[in-house]
Formats: sequence, structure tokens, C-alpha cells
Amino acid sequence: MRIYEGEVRKIGIEVENAVDNNFVIDAADYVITDKDKNIITEGLPNIDGHRIFILFSGTNKGVYQVTFKYHIGPEILKARILVEVI
Repeated sequence: MRIYEGEVRKIGIEVENAVDNNFVIDAADYVITDKDKNIITEGLPNIDGHRIFILFSGTNKGVYQVTFKYHIGPEILKARILVEVI
């Protein structure tokens, strides 16, 4: 995804299950890293049903990776989003 420097955008994922959508996301966290794998920020995202999201502030130009880690029952899953701030 590409955003402009100075923008604040909602970034997130929607979790789906091909077999059964009757599940609960128990917990989640996120980490934002730059292209050199330096941690920019980390914390707890918002969880709304099957959606997990944060507000991403494009304060500096560059390429960033947002990694969401979330728990559904005994499973721990990850999803990554690349964000380019131009």
C-alpha cells in the first residue's frame, strides 16, 4: 500500500476461515519495522470482530512493514502489510 507523507491511515487485515467463520480473535499485537528491520513502534491494535487494524502515521518517507500477530484459540498467526510512504 502507498500513502503520502503526513497522512494518517487505517491499516489492517480481515481474518477469514474457509470452513467456519464462527471464531474469536482472542488477542493481537503489532510491530512496525523499517527496511533495515529497525523497530519503529509496537503495540496493541484494535480488534473489531474479525478485523484487526491500527492508525498508521506516515511521518517519514520510506518503506515499512506492519506485522500483525494474532491468537485464535490455541493458534498464533501472523500477517504482514508493506507500506510505502512517499
